[in-house]
Amino acid sequence: MHEPADSSFVKLPRVLGPIQALCVIVGSVIGSGIFIVPAEVARDVPNIGAILLVWIVGGLFSLAGAMTLAELGAMLPRAGGLYVYLGAAYGRLPAFLFGWTEFLIMRTGSMATLAAAFARYFAQLVPSPGGMREEVWQAIAAVSAIAVVTTINVLGTAIGGKVQVGGTALKVGGLLTMIALPMILGGGNTANLKPLLPGTVDLTLLGGMMAAMVGVLWAYDGWVNLTSLAEEVRDPGRNLPRALIMGMGTLIGIYLAMTIAYHLVLPLPDVAEASTVQKGGKAVAALYCFRLLGERGVWAISFLVMCSTFISLNGNALTGPRAYFAMARDGLFPARLCRVHPRFQTPFNAIIAQGLWAITLTVVGTALIVAPAPSSDTNLPRFIVSAWSKLNQTPLYTVLYTYVIFGANVFNMLAIASVFVLRRTRPDAVRPYRAWGYPVTPLLFLAAALFLMGDMLRSRPVESLAGLSIILLGLPAYKLLARHQATTSFSA
Repeated sequence: MHEPADSSFVKLPRVLGPIQALCVIVGSVIGSGIFIVPAEVARDVPNIGAILLVWIVGGLFSLAGAMTLAELGAMLPRAGGLYVYLGAAYGRLPAFLFGWTEFLIMRTGSMATLAAAFARYFAQLVPSPGGMREEVWQAIAAVSAIAVVTTINVLGTAIGGKVQVGGTALKVGGLLTMIALPMILGGGNTANLKPLLPGTVDLTLLGGMMAAMVGVLWAYDGWVNLTSLAEEVRDPGRNLPRALIMGMGTLIGIYLAMTIAYHLVLPLPDVAEASTVQKGGKAVAALYCFRLLGERGVWAISFLVMCSTFISLNGNALTGPRAYFAMARDGLFPARLCRVHPRFQTPFNAIIAQGLWAITLTVVGTALIVAPAPSSDTNLPRFIVSAWSKLNQTPLYTVLYTYVIFGANVFNMLAIASVFVLRRTRPDAVRPYRAWGYPVTPLLFLAAALFLMGDMLRSRPVESLAGLSIILLGLPAYKLLARHQATTSFSA
């Protein structure tokens, strides 16, 4: 697992410009979240003012992280993103644990989640063939989507970037059209925005807002993606910070406008009810378009969400493998994963490995949903039977994004904290951009991240502890790896 003697063999070319960098942020973040999560928020939060506050706080929370991460990306413009920053600040073990978890659940789980949402809308356009369970039909669609984006990004980073630009333009244009529809067609009703403010602020309201924040952060998730491509972005000291900050500002504006549009057209109980509707029913975006346009609207939104999640899948297929590539280059993952294709100039083995594991998660997750849970008298541990029973009743999308958010929150928090470490240990390093509002901005992010992590452990202990267990399983894996390789210096 040593780095190849010819270091040029593992370098990636700078082929992405500022527009492509911006579209990696916007196109990766706008996936399925804004089409589904508003219903989850309305279920947990009983008034419009608090709903909007959740989206604003979640957006500002993500923006604070993006502004801080921009400093690290401009300072260390190498493939791997968070893996590079964690290694530079804390050493090889924390960096390895990030890459291990990124591969096992965070990135691949995010892809499986997006693919599940893609399939959910695909099934509204193309019903399952006679005799086939809808869950199986959706799994086939999800696996096919993952396979296609994996192939695209093996064929070239520039190709993947162009797909990202075109798809981002399509999805942003579609969202702006949706936002304008109530004004164009006159289907909105300001009475639906009442009650604007809660009658009282109590622990029940705050608990609901914190529960809703998990879904909102999933909808904003993806703002870290661009830093993984830093080695392939032209003029990263300038383009990375601009793309991160402009991208997050754009997303906050679009998400707030879209949330208001939903509630103008749909009464709050109808939005909340859409969170529980499964097969045969309409997700909130489909219900919104049905009220305005009838069945044509359902077809249109299904097509838009399919395109949106496909582009988000493409963004994950484009950015995720750079961490495994960087780890292999440093001797922390199998050396095959840092091979660059001689013709396409992409880390093709890392891209393929990620795609195959995301497909595996989709297939296994679907099998656990389709297969009946064991009876209570089985020899299996009770917590396994309980989790299996829950899977039988919960959409794959909802299960997966909880695992993804917990693990991502842990490492996002450590990466943001690394700005303090690196300012102390590398005071003379060239920093083309310094985080605006330092040290307040990263401290706000860290405080919010700790609070959110505590609330997830309280409200979703099984999923959160499972996510933590996956991280900790990396410890014996790291020790096993260390026994089979010579010590090498960290590349950052």
